Amino acid sequence: MPSRLRIKNVFGERPVKSSSKTAKDIYVISIAGEGKTEEQYFDGIHDMENSELILIDRLEKFDVSDTKSHPTHVIELLDERKKHWQEYGIESNELWMVVDRDRQNVTEEQLITIIEKCKEEGYNLALSNPTFELWLLLHVTDIHFYDQDILLANPKLSVKDKKRFIDKELSKLLGGYNKSNLHFEKFESGIKDAISRAKELSLDNEAIISKLGTSVCLLVEKLIK
Repeated sequence: MPSRLRIKNVFGERPVKSSSKTAKDIYVISIAGEGKTEEQYFDGIHDMENSELILIDRLEKFDVSDTKSHPTHVIELLDERKKHWQEYGIESNELWMVVDRDRQNVTEEQLITIIEKCKEEGYNLALSNPTFELWLLLHVTDIHFYDQDILLANPKLSVKDKKRFIDKELSKLLGGYNKSNLHFEKFESGIKDAISRAKELSLDNEAIISKLGTSVCLLVEKLIK
């Protein structure tokens, strides 16, 4: 039987007292796919800011072969989840979805659809091409020294490689990199540099579909201000 996306319930982990907060204070971040790296990163932002105003939901992917696991289905889940947030007295000012370009599983047409639907529903989209790891790399180095085509393709440089190019660069620069064990402290000091560097690349999500870039900086900039 095919499986489908489900939403991780985070309530109880980060309680929000609605009486002490306004709608303009609360940011809800939904992470599409497995999103372990992204979840750890935004957990780090949450802890760094010591804020109950940042809520993180992970949309977990059970089966990548299921057509309902593609980002176009996520909007329905976000609508469903929004009703649950309202039951908890949570009226977020901004809802963001974090997603990768993911050429292996997501078509250009699907991404265009989700960008349009996010605009229609008033949701924000933080898109990275090729992956979220590009955003992480911007924390630790100026990527203008790299071949931009290689960064965008993010290949495995040999059949023996288990990691793709950007992951290998992170590992080399940081003395190790593991998607499942991020070590946010290695990136914390470089957040402002990453924002500045990302702004030199594509920021428009429709452009990011085919170009190197990440709009994650727009979300993070709001969270740390």
